[in-house]
Amino acid sequence: MINVEPMYAATDLDLLPLAFPDRPRVAARLKAIPEDFEVDEIPVYTPCGQGGHLFLWVEKRDVAGGDLLKRLAAELAIAPQDIGAAGTKDRRAVTRQWLSVPEECEDRLPWVRQLADIHILNVVRHGNKLRTGHLWGNRFSILLRDADPACLADLAGTARLVAERGFPNFFGTQRFGWSKDTLRIGLARLDPSTAGGEAPSERRLGHFEKRMTVSAVQSALFNRYLTFRMERGLSTTVLAGDVLQKTETGGLFASSEPSVDQARLDAGEVRLTGPVWGHKMKGAHDEAEALERAVLDEAGLTPASFKVFAKLAEGTRRPLFIRPADLRIEPRHDGILLTFALPKGCYATVLMREFLLPEAARGIEDSAHPREDVPAPEDANAPEDTPPAGSDD
Repeated sequence: MINVEPMYAATDLDLLPLAFPDRPRVAARLKAIPEDFEVDEIPVYTPCGQGGHLFLWVEKRDVAGGDLLKRLAAELAIAPQDIGAAGTKDRRAVTRQWLSVPEECEDRLPWVRQLADIHILNVVRHGNKLRTGHLWGNRFSILLRDADPACLADLAGTARLVAERGFPNFFGTQRFGWSKDTLRIGLARLDPSTAGGEAPSERRLGHFEKRMTVSAVQSALFNRYLTFRMERGLSTTVLAGDVLQKTETGGLFASSEPSVDQARLDAGEVRLTGPVWGHKMKGAHDEAEALERAVLDEAGLTPASFKVFAKLAEGTRRPLFIRPADLRIEPRHDGILLTFALPKGCYATVLMREFLLPEAARGIEDSAHPREDVPAPEDANAPEDTPPAGSDD
């Protein structure tokens, strides 16, 4: 029988450890207006200027990601699935991202101008439709409205530490569904006894819902593993058999010489990774394997448990800590401004915990990264639209 208690605890950001728990944090209002939270997509590539697809650089204000696609499709007289997107963005925000549409939409683009909260800022041709996951990440500009300006120096000190050492790469609460329903269904699919003896009907779950429930289970276990490492003082220590990721290329290898790899970790050349379990996941060895096994033992699971999910849970590795790019703190007349960039699949909500008091941090969770955090088999940082079975953000 699955032990659900530690897995549910691993979904509550208030209960998960901080990278720098002794640093001062601040009270603030978040997303008082959409302009307080800006997101700019960072693409993997830019459109080439030729081809049968139109890449649109689109800005939206206070519009949910799914609604953006539906409304554009309606204005352009195409099906929503004809619109290509690397991922969807926060609702309560001003966001900018690339979308692709078929070239026959060119004459209809002026129709979009009647929309008050959706604007096409640029149009460039490209040869292929934009696919889910085709982004490096996102650049954020977040106003901590009404934050005490006297806290600026303390927050700047925290920013320097986070930039140098990183923050724990937990999955955010959005991954687990409203009231943790997505996780609950995923656990019941593994073991019907967790749902009072009745498993949810597979026929009632669409393919996307099935992937989401699998991903929720994987994510809760990853959060638990990262918590294990941090509670044992092992968040920056290479263990024998740890699976490390090369920072530049993303390649994975198991550490056979921890003392050598420790120096590479300290220099930022490699990153520690944790398990996103699945039947094809690259597992750790030796001391690191024992720690991974302890997490599964606590949950009442084994690596073989995930075979029931077949292709939906191939498994991958996810970096334990992430160093945000270009992290800056600036004073504003109405508060304190944080700007930074994160790779896809990483949560701004998790990073902001290092700066905000818990009640303020909760205010950012309602709409942050609604769909860009479900892993794909080939990309551990892929968006939610890609198969969650496989890899980290």
